[in-house]
Amino acid sequence: MSKGSPDVCDFLANNTQVGDSFVISSTAEDDVTKINQIVYGVISPLIIFFGIIGDILTVFTLTNPLLRKSSIIYTYLTLLAMTDLLTQLSVIPMITFLQGRVVCSEAAAFYYAHVGFPLANALMGSSVYIIIFLTLSQYMAVCRPFAYGMRSRKICYILFAIAYVCNFCLNAPWAMKKTYMEIPPELRSEFSYECRYVICDSNPPVWYKPYEVVREFFCRILPFLVLVFLNASILYTYRSTKMDRLKRLTNSQKRFVTEKSEKEEKRLFTLLFAICIVFFVCTIPAAPLAVFVSDTLSKNLNFQIFRAIVNLLEFTKFALNFYFYCLINPEIRSICSHIITCKKLHRPARVKGQPMTPISMYTRSTKSRDLAMNGTTTTSATTESRRSSTNQDGRRSSSLKKNGMRDRANTVVQADVLADKLTVIRESETDDIGDKI
Repeated sequence: MSKGSPDVCDFLANNTQVGDSFVISSTAEDDVTKINQIVYGVISPLIIFFGIIGDILTVFTLTNPLLRKSSIIYTYLTLLAMTDLLTQLSVIPMITFLQGRVVCSEAAAFYYAHVGFPLANALMGSSVYIIIFLTLSQYMAVCRPFAYGMRSRKICYILFAIAYVCNFCLNAPWAMKKTYMEIPPELRSEFSYECRYVICDSNPPVWYKPYEVVREFFCRILPFLVLVFLNASILYTYRSTKMDRLKRLTNSQKRFVTEKSEKEEKRLFTLLFAICIVFFVCTIPAAPLAVFVSDTLSKNLNFQIFRAIVNLLEFTKFALNFYFYCLINPEIRSICSHIITCKKLHRPARVKGQPMTPISMYTRSTKSRDLAMNGTTTTSATTESRRSSTNQDGRRSSSLKKNGMRDRANTVVQADVLADKLTVIRESETDDIGDKI
C-alpha cells in the first residue's frame, strides 16, 4: 500500500485526527516498505517471469500434434499451464499494489478493492483443483484401470469447468472484504497521499469470518488431504501389483526384476512424496494468512515478513509446475528442446494394433515382398515335381518333399492374409481411446 494509507482509512472511517501514533509508527512503516520493495519489487517479478516462460513453453509443447491427443495426462497439463499463466498475470497488478505503485483512477481503485484479490485467489484455487484432478486420473489408471470413462477428454473438460466454477463461487464473497474511499483534497498533502482514492478494509457482515475459514478449507486444506490419499493409494497399488508379479517368476528371473522394480519404486515414492511436501509447504501456510490479513496488521513487521515469505512460496509453486510436472517426462523434454532449438519433429507411422517398432515403417512393402516369396515357392515346387517324374525309384521321397513345400506355401498364404489386414495409422487417426467413450 501507499505510505500512510492505513492512517487515511482510519481517519476516514472514524473521523479522527492525526496524532503522535502516526509519527511513532513511521519507523515500522519504513521497514515494512523496504521489505515490500525487495520482495514484491525484485524477487517476485523474477519468479513470475520464469513461471510465465515455463507456462508458455508448456502450452507450445503439449499442443504439438505429437502430444496433443496422445494421452489424457497431457490435456490436464495443458489446462494446468494455461491456468498458471493466467494466475501469474493476475498477480502482477496486486504485487504493484502491495508496493504502493497504484493507478490513480476510480476504475483502478474498484479493481484493487473488489476484483484483484478474489480473481488471483480463484485462479490459484483452480490450479490446485486441476492438480487434484490430474492425480485422480493417474489414480484411476493405476488403481481402476478398467474405468475408461473417467479418463476420457469429455470428463477432463467437465472437471476443468467444475474447478473454475467452484473456485470463482468460493472466492466471490472476497470482494466484500475491501472497499475504496475518496480522499478530500485538503487531506492528501497532510497524509502525503497522491491518489484521489484509497483502498481500505470494509465492515463485512458477521458471517464473513466463518466463510473465510470454510473457503480456505475447501481451497487449500481439503485438496492437500485428497492429494495425499490419492498418491498413497497409487504407491500401495503399485507395490501390491509388483509383489503379485514377482510371485509368478522363477528364482533366476526374480533377481533381475527385483533390482529393477526396487529402483522404479524408489523413484516413484520420491516423486509422489516430493509432490505432497511441495504442495504442503507452498499452499497450506497461505490459508491462515488469507484469514488474518487486514489493515490493522499492515505496519506489523513480523506479520508482514510472514506474509512476504508465504506469498513467495505460493508464487514459486505456480511458477515451478512446468518444471515439476512436465520436465520429468523425457518425451516432453525432447519435444520442448526441439521447439526451443527450432528443429523439425518427425515420427514414423504406427501399425494399428502393433507396438511402435521399426518394422511398422515397412508395412506397405510387406504385401509385394510376400507375393515375391509366393512366386519363388511355386517355381521350386514345379521343379521338384519334374525331377520326381524322371526318377521312379524316388517317388515316395519326392512326394513327401512336395507335400512339405505345399505346407510351406499355405503358411506363406496365411501370412499374406494377415499382412493384408495390417493398416498404417495416419497422424490424424492417433486419438485417445477415451474420446470414443
